[in-house]
Parts: sequence; structure tokens; C-alpha cells
Amino acid sequence: MSQAILISDNEVINSLYEVNLRAYVATNVTIKPSVNSAIELLNQSPNVDAVICFAQTKGLKELEDFFNSSELETPLIILGSDQTSPLANCLVVKNKYDIRSLLQAMAKILEVTAKEMASMRVPKYFPIPLNLFSQIELAHCDVFFRKKKENFEYDYFKIIEKDAPLQEQLQKYKEQGVEHLYVDADERLRFINKASKAVIGELDREDLRTDERMEITQQGMGIVAQEIFESQEISDELAEVSKACIASIEKICKDVPKLKSLLSLLLENQADYCYRHSVLTTYIANQIIGKISWGSLEQQNKVAFSLFFHDIYLVPIYKKYKNAVSEEDLLFMDEVSEEDKQTVVDHAKLAGQLVKTFPRCPIGADMIITQHHGMTSGQGFAVNFKDDISPLSKIMIIAEDVATSLLVQLGSKDGQKKLSLNKEQMMTRLQERYRSHTYRKIIEAFGETKL
Repeated sequence: MSQAILISDNEVINSLYEVNLRAYVATNVTIKPSVNSAIELLNQSPNVDAVICFAQTKGLKELEDFFNSSELETPLIILGSDQTSPLANCLVVKNKYDIRSLLQAMAKILEVTAKEMASMRVPKYFPIPLNLFSQIELAHCDVFFRKKKENFEYDYFKIIEKDAPLQEQLQKYKEQGVEHLYVDADERLRFINKASKAVIGELDREDLRTDERMEITQQGMGIVAQEIFESQEISDELAEVSKACIASIEKICKDVPKLKSLLSLLLENQADYCYRHSVLTTYIANQIIGKISWGSLEQQNKVAFSLFFHDIYLVPIYKKYKNAVSEEDLLFMDEVSEEDKQTVVDHAKLAGQLVKTFPRCPIGADMIITQHHGMTSGQGFAVNFKDDISPLSKIMIIAEDVATSLLVQLGSKDGQKKLSLNKEQMMTRLQERYRSHTYRKIIEAFGETKL
């Protein structure tokens, strides 16, 4: 198997590029978060087939100088540039998100033909996040633990045999902080489908308590997020678990009549930020739609669908920067990489494009998601909120604003003790920020809701 180094600290990019390079050109990818760490590895193991980085990578000039001074013949692939490199052995890909062109560049280096790419087998073992095992009682295939031997090499140890109970064995790995276990690559899709069906089956239980529903729904959202970053599209199977999770969130919002009760459940659940934000915003948006003159059940369903997917590209970023409780935090925290910040800027556009692959996507949902930060392009965040976006996007904007302010309070030192549900104060703040007549109507509808 060929070897490549990818210089990136963006988990979304890492997962996406790693799985495609592994699957289509049989390339094992080692991730390095910085130029310095990549140079350190190259000094130890110079015999790699390619180094991949971004035009925006901090220290790119230093990397090019290293290639020159060391007379390294390893090809360099630079993503996201329209300028040629001074290095002779360098390939440039204009669009950093163009996976096809990256694969073609790597295939050119490895002298792999298109026919050979189509017939490539994926590596023997495939990583599965530990939480995807949660609803599966018996292993339908062998499960492995991976231990690193040295650069580019790993040992895989069978820890659970086919048809053996899973949960008791998994507990010790959870306690050790293990994030992934492995299955045979040929079993990957079967495993994902089994996990999805288990989540759907649990969510269909009539005796399911609300706290249990919240936990299982979060696991379902995790399955969807994991697969999206592997495939960049929504299959029929993934659509089914998504629909079950969306219906479950709507049921939670209906079964918990008071906002403070919902906040208490979210706090006890220790859910990740994106899940809390999605549930809370859905609750508030449903309340607003129920009070606005042109609101309907169809619109509530469409907004619930949109809110399930609207921040899907931020899921791994919030997990990476656990102190962040808003997009603003992610944009202004020093430790957030430039690549991650760019994903934050583009996430509405990316999510809008993604849901177009959803089988029988609700009409207009892609536009609602794209515009959920007030920008028609889906890139960036509006400062002056205008009337040139969808009315349902405006409802999402107001609902998100309220939800974010509450989650910021929950994230404070004293958490729920300092939580303020003073609607008059909330409305005053909203009216100062959103001055357009159409937004004011939505804020008035929010004023009629019961918290």
C-alpha cells in the first residue's frame, strides 16, 4: 500500500480525504497537524509517495524550502491554489474540496489507471466510532482494536468475536477513552445498516422514556454525521435513520411542554453542542411557527428537517474545540485552525448542497439551510439582516439566536443556576438586532409563546 502525509488539523477534511485516498488509490494517510510535525516525520521516514497540504497551510514556504534543501524527490500536492509552485515535483489542485482532482493527482503520481482505481479494494480494516456500537447487543462480525507499531504500521487485535455480546466488552474501552474500534472493511456497510436499524427500532418503542429517547436520538445523529463525512451524500439507509431522528426530536419537543424542563433534560444528558442546539432551536422554532399567522404543521416539519442538518459540518469541529458554544467562538478563538474557521464560514452552503442528495428532500429545505445565517450564498454571517431570504430561514435565525444565548448561559460556571428565561429581555435584545419589519413579526410571534 502506498503512503502519503496529509498536513491538516481539520477533522472533517482529514476523515474525508483519508477515506477516499484509502479506498480509491490504496493509499494509507498519516495526518500531521503542522508543517513542523510533517518535516519531523519526513526526516525519520522520507520514503513516502506524496505529501499533501493546502495553499493556506501555515509554513508552506518553510515546507517548500525543506523540499529544496533536502533534495527530496517526494511529490508535493498543494490544494486550493491557482498559482504554480517553485518546486519542480509539485502538483496543484485549484479547489481544495475537489476530491476527484486530488485522487487523479495521486493516481498520476502512483501511475494508477482509472480502471485500476475502479477495482481497488479498501484496506482490510475500517474504523467505527465507539458510540455506533451502543444499540447493538451481539456482534455480527469480528471487532478489532488497533495498536500503533511505528510510522505507517499498525497491529490489529481481535477483541470481540462474531455473535458475541458487545456491551460488557465495550465498557472498558469507553473507560480508557478509546474513540474507534475496527471491523473488516467488507462488513462496514452491513454494520452501519445494522446500527441504523437498531436506532430506528429503539426510537419506535412506545415505552421509551424521554431521557432515553434523547440519548438514542443523539446516537442516531452521530451515525448520520459519521457516514456523511465518509460518503458526502445521503443514502436511502441513512435517510431512514435521519427521518427517525427528526421525528424523535419533534416528539421530544411535543412531550416536554416547558422550555426550562427541556433545558434540564439537555443538561442531564451531557449531549454534544450541535445536538443540544438542534433540539433547542427546533423547540423554539416550532413554538414560533405555531403562533405566526401563516404557520402550519408542514412548515414545522420542514424546519425540523432543516435544523437536523443545518450544522452537520460543525459536529466534529465543536467536538474538537469543546469550550466553544457558538460559531462566533469558533471564528475568534486563537486555537481554532484557519481551515476549521473556513469550514465554519462555509458550513451553511455545504449543508445546503448536502441535503440535495437526500432522497425526496422537502422542497426548499436546501435553500432554508443555505440561508440560515442570513446570507443568500450560504457563506459567512449577516450583520445587517435583510429581507432577501426565505421566511422559514428568518424563523430559524430568530430561534437559533434565542437557543444560542440560552446555551451560552448553560455553559457558564454556574450553568442552570444563572439561567434567565426573561422573555421581555430576550425580545428587547432581538428587536435591537433585527430591525426589519418581517423579522419584527417573527419576534412578536416569539413573544406570544409560552416558555
